[in-house]
Parts: sequence; C-alpha cells; structure tokens
Amino acid sequence: MRKVLLPILLIVLSIFIAEKFFPQIRMKQLTVVTIPGGATVSINGIPAGVSPLRQFVPQDGVFIVAEKDGFFAVDSLVEAPIDTLFLQLREGCLIVVRTNPPGCQILSHGYAGMSPCSLVVETGSTVEITALGEMGISVTRVVNVLTPGARIVEIAVPYQFTDQSSGSEFSVIPRDLLPFAMGPLTVGRYEVTALQFADFMNAVDPELLTDSHSVKGRTCLMDSILKCNWKGPLSFNMDTTAYAPFEGMADFPMVGMTRRGSEWYCEWFSRQGSTGLEFRLPDRDEWEILAVPGSDLAVNLSDINETILTRHPELDDGWEETAPSGAMGRSSWGLCEMQGNVWEWTSSQRIAVGGSWLSMLEDCRAGSIIELDDNLGYPFVGFRVVATGYPIDIIPSP
Repeated sequence: MRKVLLPILLIVLSIFIAEKFFPQIRMKQLTVVTIPGGATVSINGIPAGVSPLRQFVPQDGVFIVAEKDGFFAVDSLVEAPIDTLFLQLREGCLIVVRTNPPGCQILSHGYAGMSPCSLVVETGSTVEITALGEMGISVTRVVNVLTPGARIVEIAVPYQFTDQSSGSEFSVIPRDLLPFAMGPLTVGRYEVTALQFADFMNAVDPELLTDSHSVKGRTCLMDSILKCNWKGPLSFNMDTTAYAPFEGMADFPMVGMTRRGSEWYCEWFSRQGSTGLEFRLPDRDEWEILAVPGSDLAVNLSDINETILTRHPELDDGWEETAPSGAMGRSSWGLCEMQGNVWEWTSSQRIAVGGSWLSMLEDCRAGSIIELDDNLGYPFVGFRVVATGYPIDIIPSP
C-alpha cells in the first residue's frame, strides 16, 4: 500500500507546489488513448509511458507524440483543456535495416540514422534505402512494399579490416557490387610484400637448405620458386639463418616468383590467419572488376629514375623500380597499386594483369594482360591474394 500511495502523494505535492509558487502554470489530468493501444507516448519531448495512460499536464498547452512499430507516428498539440485525447495511428510496413558491417549511415526519404534501425513506410510504395559505409561508398537497395507487416532489409557495403593473426590488411567487397556469381570477395589491399613472402619462406624452409649446384647465395627453395637471376627484394642471411627483405624493402612488393610459387604462398597463407577463408590468386575477370575503381589513380612506371628501360623520361615518381605498398594511393574500394608497379599473377594460365614499373602508361590499366611463362619469375611480376566470402571472425555473413 505504501508503494502505491507514494507516487500519488508526489504528484499531489508537485501540483500543490506548482499552483502555490508558479500560479501561471496550472496542471490538469489528461488521458491519452491510442488506436491501436500499446504506443509509446511522449509529452513535450519527454517519454511518459505506454498508452493508454493518464498524466498531469499543463492546462495552457501540451505537445504529444505517439509511436508504435509498424505504424506511422502521430502527434497532437493540445491547447484546450480536455480530459481524454484519442490518437489514431495509421498502419504501414515496418522495415528493419541491418548492414554489414553495422554502424552505417542510413538515408531514406527524409530519414537519417545509423544501422541497425527501423523505418515505417507506406504500403504499396517503392522505397529506396541507402547505406553509406566508412569508406565513403554508398549502396542503395530498392524495396517494393506490397503488403503491411514487417520485413528485414540487409545491405552490405565495402569495408576494410586488419587480420590480427597475420597482420594483413583486406578490403571486403560485397556481392551487391559484383556480378552475382563472383562475390563477396575478401581482397588483399596491397600486393604481397617482401616481408610477408619472407615469413612464408621461413615457415616452409626453416633449415635454409642449400644446393651445391645452385648459384652462390641461393637455396633450393629459392631455385624452385624464384627462378630469376637478378637481385630480388629478399634473400637469406647466413648469420641469422633466416630469409629477410633487403634493408628498406620490407613493404615493397615481392617479385620474381613463379605462378606456382604464388599459389603455394596462398595455400600457406590460408592457414595463418583467423578469417576462415581459403585464399587464392584472382582470376582475370575478378581482377579486372576489382581494378576498375582505381583507374584514375597515379601509377608507378618506368620514369627518369629507371636505368634499364626508361619509357617515360619526362616523369619522376621518386622510385627507381617498384614503389612500396600504398605509395600511389588507394581506390574507392581501398585497393592499392592495382595498375602499374608490378604485373600480378592470376589463376588463368600464363596470364598476368595490370602493367608494371617497366610498362608503358597505356599498359597500366584494368584490362591489360601479358602472357608469360608460368615456370619463370620476373622482376616486374608480383601478386595479391583474394578469397570468396566474408571473414567469419570479423563480421558474420548477412
């Protein structure tokens, strides 16, 4: 009984105080009834409870809003002193919007909010819902609302993440932006670097087995997958008995491996991270679609610094041969050096794509290909990794 009387006494006391010390503010009791019931009611912007409810309000005017999932919000400015206010809520279609990743800005016909969120729209209408991700890329879904009720709309946008197990950086491109049979794709933001490839070589060849028939300073592993006779970005150190990039080359793209050598790396790399994905070389069509958003970026190619074959002596990008990861900017999908820098091996036999530091500018584009011997390595060919699917440990698939 005491628990019941206390709130009543407080209300009576507040009315007494208001009338005694603030006579200009006179209160009266108002009952708010909504059809249907169970709507959340706010009075002058302050949540008051769920309808039907009874509340003391100022007699000289009050603004009331009622909201309920699946119905359009209704409001009323009550200026005349009345005892009961009836509010009719109009039924609509409730759309729950979820995004992958969560936290995207949602825009739709005057609505602006963050996902996950809910919208109420007219039945029988067509609604555009736009999700804007952290990379600045928007994805729009058109929803035809035929009947009342509730539905879930899921929108995936490109995003970036770093795999904490391997330290590698990726862009995730949702299937909505790719041909149906192709996506989603998780793509290495950079070409595989000399440091990453050294980790692979140390893992598969911890003993640094030398071959008496090989060139001095090389190992059996190097002879099997680095079939070239020029100085690459890494070697092995007899003092530390480990493979390592040459000084200053850790973030430069790894070059000189055969196509099988790059495939072997993908197989090994798939076991190192925590993404749950099987990494591989992209096929030619995948690579071209991934490269198109970066077509307007600057490219690293043969210029005034290069001494073997200076194709563009009027240019100076500051790099003698390859450029380090990210030096030429990133595309709207977060991918770097897709054109120029190094040709990249694909899963298509004998095919590398995209141009290199040794190419003419017209060869550094999304549609460029070069046919090479799969069993040789080249100082102008590297690769990047790609996998079909979402990283399961970061964000679940929608």
